[in-house]
Amino acid sequence: MRGVAALFLCVVPVAAFHVSTGASTIAPRSTPAIRSPARMLPSSVAMSSVIAKEDYKLGASLAVTGIVILAAPWLPGGFFLLLGAFLLFQTLRIRFVFDEDAFEVQTKPLDDLFSNDLTNTGENFAVGGENRWSYSSFVNYDFFPGERLPILVYFKETQTPQDKWDVGPGQWANGPDALAKGAVKGQVHFFPCIASAEELKSQFEARGCAKL
Repeated sequence: MRGVAALFLCVVPVAAFHVSTGASTIAPRSTPAIRSPARMLPSSVAMSSVIAKEDYKLGASLAVTGIVILAAPWLPGGFFLLLGAFLLFQTLRIRFVFDEDAFEVQTKPLDDLFSNDLTNTGENFAVGGENRWSYSSFVNYDFFPGERLPILVYFKETQTPQDKWDVGPGQWANGPDALAKGAVKGQVHFFPCIASAEELKSQFEARGCAKL
């Protein structure tokens, strides 16, 4: 299942996901409308590690939608039911961790899903390297279709080797049209919003992640 978690966290199929309950909340600080891609936190700011709280709404909504429309054509109903069940399972298993230096995707052991133990997800299947990115490498992040209805979480970083940046949607996100509109080049990542969007945003801001 490590491959599945890694599969969900990168560029091409939607990303992965990791975080745990009972996390302490760090109040977000205001940030400028446009941030420097390499903005570092002041050395005087000490922050403890935070694990963003999981959010089951997306998986549960899709599962309920699937159950409701099973009475209609079985194929779309079955698809949403399976997708919702899979996302519920991933919400239980995957955690998004904000430590002192980086944002990381971690996972619970399959044989002990109700424990608080977390391990890394291994190498990213699409672009290689750990599913861990320093805050200073962020050049943008966002929620789609919006913060009020967050289905996908997006972020772009420059830590991944540059020769991988055009993999998948990167060819458009780093293309001339995107750059002309103010985009900054980097590696694109998407993952289902199976953690609290409010807390993810708060931590991105508090940790100094750049946002266009």
